[in-house]
Amino acid sequence: MTSLADTDRKAGWRGRLAWIALALSLTLNLCFIGGMAWVHWHALPPPLVRMQHFGNSLNLADNQRQVFGQFLRTIRLRGRIVRESNQPLIDELWSEIAKPAPDQSAIAKLADQINGNREAFQRAVSTALDAFIETLTPDQRAQLADRATTPHDPLTRRFFQMVVP
Repeated sequence: MTSLADTDRKAGWRGRLAWIALALSLTLNLCFIGGMAWVHWHALPPPLVRMQHFGNSLNLADNQRQVFGQFLRTIRLRGRIVRESNQPLIDELWSEIAKPAPDQSAIAKLADQINGNREAFQRAVSTALDAFIETLTPDQRAQLADRATTPHDPLTRRFFQMVVP
């Protein structure tokens, strides 16, 4: 009789463990889905989209919109060029680093080429930004400066810190 009671007790405990595991699994899945939904609805748009919205908030005139559009096209084009030209260099750099006896001069040369491409990107974007800033009124310049330095939009501020020397 005691073995029958032990068997019932073990079966009851196993059943509870299964329900606990099921509840834990359900809870974790709901938390994961909730987190994914939060990221989806609260994610910031890409930097160029934010810049386009920002340009729209300045109430630009037609000629200003054209220069601002050129600024954005410069960012897109030069960004793509620097990514496409740097990726093979980065791959080559890592393959050199992975060698048992890496050539330090080759690593330095590759790093200099990568940095040179990035500097060329920054110069081109800075020139386009200067051309855009020249078209702005003093009030628009003040809005631009305020937006570039306010802490409530760190990604826009970081972008302007990269572009403006």
